[in-house]
Amino acid sequence: MRSLALIGVLMLSLTACVSQYSISERQLTNYLNDEMHFEVKEGNRFFGIEMKINDVKVKLGHKADTMAITASSLIKVANPLMPLNATMTAEFEAKPWYDADQHSLYLKDLTLVSLSSNPKDLEQAIGQVSPQIMGFMTHFLETQPVYVLDTQEGNQALVAEMTKRIQVVPGKINLIFKD
Repeated sequence: MRSLALIGVLMLSLTACVSQYSISERQLTNYLNDEMHFEVKEGNRFFGIEMKINDVKVKLGHKADTMAITASSLIKVANPLMPLNATMTAEFEAKPWYDADQHSLYLKDLTLVSLSSNPKDLEQAIGQVSPQIMGFMTHFLETQPVYVLDTQEGNQALVAEMTKRIQVVPGKINLIFKD
C-alpha cells in the first residue's frame, strides 16, 4: 500500500514538471514509411493507372503550425499508344491536429505545393492524370493518421491521455499537456 502511494506521488511530481512530449520529424517520417500503404489501381491492363507511394519525408515548422510532406511515388500508366513508367514527387503542406479520442495526429487543409516527375519529358503526360492522383493522395492523407501514440506502451499511454493540444515547431511537434 505504501509503495502504491509512493508511485502515485512520483507520477504526480513527474507530470507537474513535464508539460509536453515531442514527436520528431524522423519519428513521423519513419512512422509514415512503415505504416502508410497507399496504392491505387484504376482501369485494366490496356487502359489504366497504377500508383504506389514508396518514400515519404516530413519537414516540420518551416511555416507556422505547418507540416510539409514529400511523397515519392512509382506510376505506371497503361495505354496502347504510349505506356508510361515514371516516378512522381509531390510536396504537400498541411495543418496537423490531434484527435484525443483516437490518440492520433491527423492532417487538415492539405495543399499541393509542387509536383514533378522523372523522366522530365513525361511530365506533360503525367500532368494529365495528376488531378486524379492528387485527389486519391489528398483523401488518403486527410483520412489516415500520420502518427498514432502506442497506448499499450506505458509512457505513450500516459502522454495520450494527458495531451490537450499540439504545437508545431521547427523539427518537431510538441504534445502539450497543460493549457
